[in-house]
Amino acid sequence: MQAVLYFSDKQVREKLFAFVDSAPGLLLVTGVRHGAAMTRPPQAREPFAALEDLFGDVLAQVLVADEGTTEGMWRDPLGDLGDRLYPEDKKGAYAASTGYLLLKGGKPLTVVRKQGGPADDLWFLQEALSRLSPGIPAPDPAKRPGTRRPERAPRAPPRYGPASARDEAPPRSGASDETPPRGRRAVPPPAAAEPEAKDPWVVLGIARGTPKDEARKAFRALIAQYHPDKVAHLAPEFHTLAERRTREILDAWEALERDPA
Repeated sequence: MQAVLYFSDKQVREKLFAFVDSAPGLLLVTGVRHGAAMTRPPQAREPFAALEDLFGDVLAQVLVADEGTTEGMWRDPLGDLGDRLYPEDKKGAYAASTGYLLLKGGKPLTVVRKQGGPADDLWFLQEALSRLSPGIPAPDPAKRPGTRRPERAPRAPPRYGPASARDEAPPRSGASDETPPRGRRAVPPPAAAEPEAKDPWVVLGIARGTPKDEARKAFRALIAQYHPDKVAHLAPEFHTLAERRTREILDAWEALERDPA
């Protein structure tokens, strides 16, 4: 069974809690991004499609999709669920809201951290599930993400001509190492680097290194300031400014979530 809930749904928090409380067997809960440009529904993307194909008879999934719209930007159903399941454990609550949360009978069992790629995530999810259910085999250890395979020694580039001419010939008079050979075009200098993105800590107005659970609370408080109801009475240009600022805050928070520190 796969279910998809959306941030834009006013009842998303209550529906998520209901799924968690009513699921009798293993349940996977996680958040996904689902922008307007994405054509495939969340449940058809990986690793969710593979989990359903391989283990759908013993594992149910609830995917909570953030469309990035103003209708749901001030909601945080996964954060609320983490606080509910781990009321005395801030780190546990944060991990549950940002990773793959595995539960049974409404009780959290473990959290699998997102690795950044569907194939890597699938391997670690299968490893965790194999410890929770006898019907799920352990993944191949040889395919564990990060396992290094023997590499061939790099082949030396071909060298032509006698050694004396190749290694000992002095440079031509008046020539320099930076002068391109006659008949060849000079290589243009590298293009200027892209401007650096704004520091997410600065955007969110918090000190660098602030614990993730405290940073999330600051993010939620900041994003609430740009709720559509707060600017509904203002001129259209203020609506545009609020949406731009909201996107900046969301991008900053996403950057902090990707930060392994």
